[in-house]
Amino acid sequence: MNRDNLPGEPRAELEEAVRAGLRAFIARATVFNYQVAEQTGLNPTDLQFLGLLQLHGPQSAGVLARATGLTTSATTAVIDRLERSGFATREHDTADRRRVIVRLNQKQHDEKIMPLYAAKAPGAAGILARFSDEQLATVAAFLQALEDENSPRG
Repeated sequence: MNRDNLPGEPRAELEEAVRAGLRAFIARATVFNYQVAEQTGLNPTDLQFLGLLQLHGPQSAGVLARATGLTTSATTAVIDRLERSGFATREHDTADRRRVIVRLNQKQHDEKIMPLYAAKAPGAAGILARFSDEQLATVAAFLQALEDENSPRG
C-alpha cells in the first residue's frame, strides 16, 4: 500500500481525517438506523440483528450474541421479537438440536426495510462514481480490514 503523504498533509493529519470521517459517518448511520427502526416498528437492536443476518446469512443465537455483545437472554428476547414480527425464523440445527439457527425472512425484509435504505442509494451511487477503480479498491480493502479487526472471534 502506498503510504506517501499528500503534499502539505502529514500522515497524522490524514489518519485523523479518516478517523473523524468514520466517526461522523457512524453517527449519521446510527441516527438513520434509529429512524428506520422507528418507521418499521422495530427496536434498533432488532434492526442490527437483521443487518447481521442479511450480511452473514443464517446464524446461531450464540454467534449473534457474540457479534452484538448481548447476553444470551437478551439475544433470545431479540430473536423472539424478530420471530413475532415475521422478520426472522428460528430452527434447531440438524447437527445439534440444542443449537438454534436464526434465518432472515428475506421477503419481509425486502418489502418493509429495503425500500427505506434504497432511498439513500442514489446519493451513494453518485459518490461512488466520483472515485476511480483503484481508489474504490483501496476503500474496500480498508473497510474489510476494519471488519476483520472488529469481527468477534469464534
